[in-house]
Amino acid sequence: MLSCALFGVFVLAVLFLVPLGAKLVGAYRAKYYKYTLLTIYLGGILWLTLANRWGMEVSRVRFKPFYVVRQMLNCWFGFKKIAASTCRAVFRNSRHLFDSVSASPVEDLFLNIVLFIPLGFLLPYVWPKLNFWKTIFISIFLSSCIEGIQYVAQLGCCDIDDIINNTLGACIGYSCFWIYSKIRRA
Repeated sequence: MLSCALFGVFVLAVLFLVPLGAKLVGAYRAKYYKYTLLTIYLGGILWLTLANRWGMEVSRVRFKPFYVVRQMLNCWFGFKKIAASTCRAVFRNSRHLFDSVSASPVEDLFLNIVLFIPLGFLLPYVWPKLNFWKTIFISIFLSSCIEGIQYVAQLGCCDIDDIINNTLGACIGYSCFWIYSKIRRA
């Protein structure tokens, strides 16, 4: 959990430093700077989602879309009667900060969104010809590959919600890039 949060803070900080870093390294090396940022980011994603979970005994599969959101709404508004223990499990705080498996479902939802925000920013930053739909397609493909590997290798939780949340994060990242590009042109 702590490693996920630290990685998210690092990546978000890098996004704010992207324009500054590109100016500092100069026009010739800016291309390598962009590729280096993307490579470090993708390596971090693979480490957090796959390599970090090697040897864990927790393995589950959930193919119900919006499962956590439905549980949250049921706990808050009582659309469907559910046990109080289920509500506590959905909103529980992590006890072990260094164990990403112990994140509550709500924390996991937000971490998955934050994890892919930089991808939505970095893809069109590195390759300016990528439009919104191509960026989203790449994020869905990458997220699906990660979830597929988690399913086959039984690492962590293979969840359809992760693909949805990662895609939402990429949409937010692309929106940030769009705002950044408009400000840069002005």
